[in-house]
Amino acid sequence: MRTTNIVTSLALAAAVSLCGASAGSAQESSAAQEPLKVGFGGALLGSLASYGLSNLYGIEFAIHKANSSGGVLGRQIQLVQEDDSCDPALASSAATKISSQGIKLVLGHTCSGATHTALSVYGGNAIVVSSSATDINLTDSGDNPYFFRTTPRDDAQSSLQVQLIKAKGYKKVAILHDKGDYGKSLAELAEAAIKADTASGVEVVLLEGVTSGQVSFDAVVAKVKDSGAEAVVWGGYYNDASKLALNLRDKEVAAVVIGADGLYDDRFLSIGGKAVEGSFATGQSDISQSAAAKEALEYHRQNHTEETGTYFFYAAAAAQALFAAVEKAGTADDLDLIKKHLTEDTVETVLGPVRFDAKGDLIGAGFKLYEVKDGKFAEVTL
Repeated sequence: MRTTNIVTSLALAAAVSLCGASAGSAQESSAAQEPLKVGFGGALLGSLASYGLSNLYGIEFAIHKANSSGGVLGRQIQLVQEDDSCDPALASSAATKISSQGIKLVLGHTCSGATHTALSVYGGNAIVVSSSATDINLTDSGDNPYFFRTTPRDDAQSSLQVQLIKAKGYKKVAILHDKGDYGKSLAELAEAAIKADTASGVEVVLLEGVTSGQVSFDAVVAKVKDSGAEAVVWGGYYNDASKLALNLRDKEVAAVVIGADGLYDDRFLSIGGKAVEGSFATGQSDISQSAAAKEALEYHRQNHTEETGTYFFYAAAAAQALFAAVEKAGTADDLDLIKKHLTEDTVETVLGPVRFDAKGDLIGAGFKLYEVKDGKFAEVTL
């Protein structure tokens, strides 16, 4: 496989730009000519690396696009990337390494739990824009005034899941989660939405957290079977969900698996195989046919053999929105001014027009519902 070393290539580009200037010009505008460092924290290793790499590929395109047009504030962008493997403990270390370099602009993190931890490390000293952290508390809590995201929120996913359950006529539902911030939040939102709709007659017959990474989920599958659940709402990621689906089929439990964007990944299909046929997942809209998206895809094809992954366009848009706000602010240091432009200005990105509300959520963002059919995700209209 051929993967671009983004830090090295961008740093080299910046160095070449610096060397091309005359000594006198360099002295007069040394601050302007220094690379503008932007941090990236996310899962680059481990079982969820596909999410982080998808983010990284989108950011790489946005940086290429910006640097080709003169950079931001006349400075070439240099990406400083740190792996957190979607692990909160590693996210603390990654955020500390980024912060120690005085970086005030950060793209990431990938997973909600890791993002929560990283934000506590940044402590309001950096603008952080994520394309994949969906937990509603990241913005609803009010604890992260400089956090923004281009992905829709988990409550939008739960709403779609309940609509699906009602449309399919399921009356008994089991809700399972991986005990992480993302998975637990999804489970709680699904439970609340089901219980709030008393007229539907849907009953939550099992609610349980399980340990992520287990070789087998036979114990909880036995509980699902005993409960008579017709559907299992999973709060968590594809790595566990695919094994859960395999265990359900091995034990001849017919309950259909319903998940969120943590399942909307080709690895859910490849790991689960026939066992995930008929499963459902919420995910982002397919915008790959727009001119801006095609340009991004072409750049990616020229530089990588890997697929773009789930969050490619959302990560590119996150970076493009951040760069535009910094340019409008005229500074990379005044976080309040950058925030002002993120919430007041509409920016054209690969996603189309982007603007954030006062809490940091993307205005007008929503999810689509997909069903696994013949080994592929097919959009479902309710």
